[in-house]
Amino acid sequence: MLSQPKAAALEALLDEEFGEPPPGAVPREIVEELEADGFLEPGRRDSLRADLVARAVARPLPWGAAVVTQGEVLASFAAHCAVDLDDIDVVAARPAELVVRWRDETSRFVLRNGVVGVERHAGGSPLMVIAELGAAADGVIQAYLANPVLRASVAVCDLARLERIGSVRSSAFVYLEWFLRSAYGVKLLPAGAYTMGLIDRGILSLGMG
Repeated sequence: MLSQPKAAALEALLDEEFGEPPPGAVPREIVEELEADGFLEPGRRDSLRADLVARAVARPLPWGAAVVTQGEVLASFAAHCAVDLDDIDVVAARPAELVVRWRDETSRFVLRNGVVGVERHAGGSPLMVIAELGAAADGVIQAYLANPVLRASVAVCDLARLERIGSVRSSAFVYLEWFLRSAYGVKLLPAGAYTMGLIDRGILSLGMG
């Protein structure tokens, strides 16, 4: 079974949409281990992508006694958008992806195993990557603090930790936070280290709310 760091690395290496991750994004030792185990063989790519999607969808979230997964939360939110929100249109809904439109703003939610190479998505329409941060959290926060384009276009959300990183303006993202509170009784908050980093750099002031 793949560990979370290896699953996140493999996911980035097999990403068809954005191609190879930036140099150094995946540690060489992990690449070598994946190669040795046959995970980077061309003939296995399609099946491995499907396995990684299934792994991301099935990730359990520790929200009290009830067992809920990332995939169930995304599917429930998609249904909420389609049925309950008159000002939101569902453009696409798949097990690990939801695309919605509010007025002329299109936002996308994706379930992932990790956030390796997330900077490749910077600069596009609002994107929320829902994934396990794990030990990568500190590095992700530093990357966001250093890159205003990244933090303004891509939000990273760890639903197990109920933390988000990024400063993306998206009405759909606000709707998700409201939905989490009403449907599951949980509150998604900015990661403390991210907020403090913004304050330390003068990007955010305590008077801004």
